Amino acid sequence: MNIEEFDYSVNVLEALLWQYNDASNLQALLADKQAWYQTNQTEFWENWYTNVFNLITANLFGLSVWAYILNLPLFVTQNDQPNDAPIFGFNAYDPAYPTLINTYMNFGNGNFLNESNAPTLTIEEQRFILRLAYYKYVSNGCTFSINQFLNYLFKTSGEPFNTGTGYALDNLNMSMTYLFTIDLSLELQTVLYQYDLLPRPAGVLIIGYVDTSTVFGFGIYNQNFSYSNFIEEVP
Repeated sequence: MNIEEFDYSVNVLEALLWQYNDASNLQALLADKQAWYQTNQTEFWENWYTNVFNLITANLFGLSVWAYILNLPLFVTQNDQPNDAPIFGFNAYDPAYPTLINTYMNFGNGNFLNESNAPTLTIEEQRFILRLAYYKYVSNGCTFSINQFLNYLFKTSGEPFNTGTGYALDNLNMSMTYLFTIDLSLELQTVLYQYDLLPRPAGVLIIGYVDTSTVFGFGIYNQNFSYSNFIEEVP
C-alpha cells in the first residue's frame, strides 16, 4: 500500500506584501515566526513516523502517546506504609517518661519501612514493554507465533536486548516457561509481572527464568567444547 506524501512546510513570509519589503522590524518578526513553524510544525510532522508512530524508534513523547493508547503506565507506583506501621529498630529509654512503654519496634516485632517510589524504566525498556503490550492485542497465543515475535523483538531492540534473546516453551500442562538470556532489571521485571505483559493464551500460567550462562554445544555464539560446560538446572 502506498502512503501519500504530504508537504508539511509552512512559509509565513509569503504573507509579506511588497510594500513592506523595507519594514525591517516586521520582517524580523515574520522570520522568527517562520523559524518557530519550521521547528514545531514542519519538522514535527516530518519526523512523526520516526518519533511517534514507529515504536522501535519512538522518543519519550511518542512513547507517552503509545502508553495512553495501550493503557499501560510506564512505571509501577509502590505506596509507602502508613505512619502507624511497625518498623525495624531498638527500644529506647527516655528518663523523662520512665513508665511509658516505648513504641520503637525491635527485631521480633517490625521490619524496614517501605517508602513510596516509582520504578523508572530506561527509554529502551519502555519501547520493549510497549511493543509487548501491543503484541498481546494481536497475538493468537500460539507458541510458534510468540517465539517468532520474541525473535523479532530482541533483534530490533537496542541494548541490552539485542545482545540476547528470549523464548517461550509450552509445558503442555496449561503453563508456559519464558527463558531470557540477558539480565532484566528489577524495574523491568516488576512491570512485566505487575501488568502481565508476557503473551500467553487465556488461563495459562507463566513461569519466567533469566539465565545468562553459556551452555554446552555448537553454534555461532562459541558455545562449544572450549568455552562452556553442561548447564545445571535450578529447580
